[in-house]
Amino acid sequence: MVRILIAAAIAAVIYQAWLFSSWMVLNLHGGTLEPLPDAAPVTEALQRQDLADGVYVRPFTEDFGEIGDPESEFTQQHLAGPIFTIYFQREGGPPMPPRMFAIALGMNFFAAAVVGALLSCTGGCCRGYLARVGFVLGIAVFASVVTHGAYWNWMGFPTHYTAIFIVDLLVGWTLAGLVIAALVRPPAETSPEAAA
Repeated sequence: MVRILIAAAIAAVIYQAWLFSSWMVLNLHGGTLEPLPDAAPVTEALQRQDLADGVYVRPFTEDFGEIGDPESEFTQQHLAGPIFTIYFQREGGPPMPPRMFAIALGMNFFAAAVVGALLSCTGGCCRGYLARVGFVLGIAVFASVVTHGAYWNWMGFPTHYTAIFIVDLLVGWTLAGLVIAALVRPPAETSPEAAA
């Protein structure tokens, strides 16, 4: 357990360092997020609606029967466009405060500890170092598909945006996996005679 926690702590720092590098040094995410050409009228329109913090989409329906009805208002709005999702936070605040980085580090530590715990439970398939790195990479692939892939498919996130975020996740967790794989090993197999 101690080795898992040590590996998780180091891996969390490595992953955090990779994220900093991919955003701030390599500019890997350049072009994935764009400013509005004229944000003022959009901002004013949102402020006038007196919205609570939340996620808003257009078009929207709670009646799933409308989705298959070509005459429904929802379908007509969907066909006509625009289609958008707004992540709305009413109150402003400092950009990327220290608390945000601390939370990210804590989440990365937790995620790395989960991966380390899973790796420690594997049997003979992960005896070699590269096999253990591959195990961590496999979990990263799984995480990419069920998160970024799902948003691409269901929420219409752009392909370029999705691809960059997946690459970012895979590279970062492969780097973290190098440490996890070095420190966390499955238990040694015992022969049936020794177990008896």
